Amino acid sequence: MPETVMRRIFRETNLKESADYGLLVSLLTTYQRQGELRSWDGYRAKISPQLLKLWGDILIECRRNGFIAPRAAGDKIVFRQVVSSNKHTGDLCTMCNRDCRRREQIDTGVMREIKKLNKNNPHWSEPKPCWEAGGA
Repeated sequence: MPETVMRRIFRETNLKESADYGLLVSLLTTYQRQGELRSWDGYRAKISPQLLKLWGDILIECRRNGFIAPRAAGDKIVFRQVVSSNKHTGDLCTMCNRDCRRREQIDTGVMREIKKLNKNNPHWSEPKPCWEAGGA
């Protein structure tokens, strides 16, 4: 859950006691108020490199767990959650941002074509995801 990730990264059991968390909530609130003309690239220059690193770590870890599109709501940071009940299209590879050939083949649709071409080939099997193959 995002709260667990943020508590671990900020090293706080109570997020409301974390100055970094409070600052991020404030920054996101201000950013959201800028409306349609807001630009993250310009706005992120106002954030210290240390806090930006923590924020990046939070976003990566939350995305891996299916939580995306963070926003400030009141005095909290809330995320949208990706939910999939389709076991054929929803797996850890769907949300992974690592550079890997399998991920690239899925994103481009190449894997779907390879599966179609090999559906009657008993010797072919889809490459295992990195977490099953013993990779990173």
